[in-house]
Amino acid sequence: MSRLGETFARLRARGERALVAYFTAGDPSLADTRRLVVEAARRGADVIELGVPFSDPLADGPVIQRAGTRALAAGATVPRVLETVAALRAEIEVPFVLMIYYNPVLAFGLKAFARTAADAGVDGAIVVDMPPEESEPLATEAAAAGLDLVYMVAPTSTPPRLRLIAKKSRGFIYVVSLTARPRRWPRWDASPTA
Repeated sequence: MSRLGETFARLRARGERALVAYFTAGDPSLADTRRLVVEAARRGADVIELGVPFSDPLADGPVIQRAGTRALAAGATVPRVLETVAALRAEIEVPFVLMIYYNPVLAFGLKAFARTAADAGVDGAIVVDMPPEESEPLATEAAAAGLDLVYMVAPTSTPPRLRLIAKKSRGFIYVVSLTARPRRWPRWDASPTA
């Protein structure tokens, strides 16, 4: 059983819920991320989720988009985030999950990403823009490396899709609790004021 699986099984046996702490890796710096993660684990976080910054974060809201922009400007990259996890793994035992987009994983190389992440101490990955129907190449490499792939469900997920995601997810299932509200655009038909 993976470290994620063990964590959730232990919490379930005690009738408890998990506290998953999210940080955008590299915002404001990787050194600060490291200090924040250590403190979160010390204060009871059960799982640490690190968002890997990406230049085209379509699935993220404006707050995380801005954090990712700052992290990229500060030099955060996939290899540097993995180095940070490796340093953290020597200090803390809580599971690490990366929230990442598929393009950086593909650029890194599927096998190389899965093995390097697992070797660094990453326990799982949420690849936010990778549907389960298209995940087999990465899922194969992740399973071989011992890296759990976590899939997302949304309020709009159909029962057949929920079953598919439940079958494919390892570690846990990421539940998106809200659908996006339509953006309210300003009215341009109003007469200008003087």
